[in-house]
Amino acid sequence: GVGIFYDVHIFYYMWYGNPEMDKRYLHWDHILVPHWDPKIAASYPKGKHAPPEDIGSSFYPELGPYSSRDPEVLESHMEQIGEAAAGVLVLSWYPPGFADGSGEPTEDLVPLILDAALRHSLKDLINSCMFAVILCRYIK
Repeated sequence: GVGIFYDVHIFYYMWYGNPEMDKRYLHWDHILVPHWDPKIAASYPKGKHAPPEDIGSSFYPELGPYSSRDPEVLESHMEQIGEAAAGVLVLSWYPPGFADGSGEPTEDLVPLILDAALRHSLKDLINSCMFAVILCRYIK
């Protein structure tokens, strides 16, 4: 193998879900992001993505619209990250009970992801989304 480089970081978003594991799609079905120019935005469709064919991603995952809660997916992702030689997994984390507008709280996944990363010799870094939580409280 190539080895793992701990100066190479990879962001890992643990908020994806599918009906098999989560009873519904999470994040794969987010809103169609509007164009920033209102005149141009008017000519684009509005609404949400419609998985499993139309997902909220520029690329279609080899594993399909997976669930971050699926242990096999988690193991596969950690293996792929290790094979890519990235040594640090950066988790985008919301405080307990919080999530963005397209998902659900994921704090229960953190220990599972940390354990899986350790099994693949990856280090972890938590990217706190607390600033987003604070902004949402004051904007509303």
